[in-house]
Amino acid sequence: DYQEKILELFVQLELDMSGLYSLFAVKFPKYKNLWATLSQQELDHAERVKKLWFLASKNKIVFEEKLTKTYTVKRVLDSVKDAYANAKADKMNLMTALSVSRDFEQSIIEKEFYNFFTGKDPETRVLINSIKGETLVHQSMLKNAWEEERKITLS
Repeated sequence: DYQEKILELFVQLELDMSGLYSLFAVKFPKYKNLWATLSQQELDHAERVKKLWFLASKNKIVFEEKLTKTYTVKRVLDSVKDAYANAKADKMNLMTALSVSRDFEQSIIEKEFYNFFTGKDPETRVLINSIKGETLVHQSMLKNAWEEERKITLS
C-alpha cells in the first residue's frame, strides 16, 4: 500500500536525521547541545509519524499524496545517508554540517512532506502541526548557527 510505504520512509528519514545529528554532536562539539536537541526531536518526530500511521489505519486522518512521490523522500533519505558517511569519514567540516542540516530541514518544508496529512479531529491536527512547526524551528536554529559560524569564519 502506497500510504504505508511513504509513512515507512518518513519514519526512516526522521530516524536517519536523528542519527546524523547524534554523529554531528560528537564530530562538532561546539554545537553539541543544538545537535543533541535536534537528534532527540527527530526521534520524537519518528514516534509521531508512527502514530500518524496508526491513525491513518483507523481512518482518523486523510492522506493526500499531492506532488511528492516515494522517490522524492528516498532522494532526501539518500542525501542524509551520504552526509552521515561523509561525516563519519571526516570528510565534512562544521560549516558543511550546518549547511547540509539546514538544507535537509528546508527540503522537508519545501516538499511539504507533512502537508500530506489532514486531521479529522483536533488531536490529529495537533500531531501533524507539531511536526511541521518543529521542522520550521529546526531550520531556523540551524540557520542561526550557520550565520554565527560564518561571521567567525569571515572575521
